[in-house]
Amino acid sequence: MALWEVALRASYDYPFIELSRTVPDTPISMWCLWDRELLQVPTRDGKVIETVERSIRKAGHVVDQWVDAGSSRIFLLRCTCDRYDSIWNVIEAHQCWDAPPVVYQDGWANFRVISFEAQYPRDLYADLKTRGPAELVRKRELPLSALPSSVWTNVLFGDLTPKQSQALLTAHRFGYYTSPRGVTTEHIASALGIGRTTYEEHLRKAENRVISALVPYLQLFASADRPADRMPLPKIPIAPGARGRATR
Repeated sequence: MALWEVALRASYDYPFIELSRTVPDTPISMWCLWDRELLQVPTRDGKVIETVERSIRKAGHVVDQWVDAGSSRIFLLRCTCDRYDSIWNVIEAHQCWDAPPVVYQDGWANFRVISFEAQYPRDLYADLKTRGPAELVRKRELPLSALPSSVWTNVLFGDLTPKQSQALLTAHRFGYYTSPRGVTTEHIASALGIGRTTYEEHLRKAENRVISALVPYLQLFASADRPADRMPLPKIPIAPGARGRATR
């Protein structure tokens, strides 16, 4: 298992890339934080600040703004990813993690991504080139220890629908994951007033999505330095027709 860090830059039709063209030599750093976007503009130039503020108020709803200790102007916006073809939308579509911030400067978006597969950044780069000019700045393999030991909750749960989240939480609350199992899915579904097959579908999809998101981190843990006598993980054959089948 490998870990890759790839630095890219791209230029295409996106409001914050366009904004950077209007304020040359001003690097605008941006973080996407759940349903908020934070922009840092490192300048005291009143004309630059006025241009930036006018543009971002047009692009997204400004929640707050302030001046930090270094005299940079900070803007907090509602997330614009659902309205524009944002860098984060492109990154997430190719199963990569961004290493913030993204820096917009002179008509380019400059950013880094991390991936467990070398192919994913390649696909990301090819996708960016369909939108406009794109350049591969740097690619390197990292030691697995470079990853943080913590996991953002959005990585694990961000793709769950409200019904899937509720199905998982209810199963845990009712004792479905205790050993021995204290309740059946039929009992939980009855308590919720829905059909058993409907509830099982929500629960199965929730479990699949959480496990799929968790597996890369489990692989990281399993691949970390261990005592020499630690046995490798066995390869478990899958019986014909067993894939996707579950017993409730």
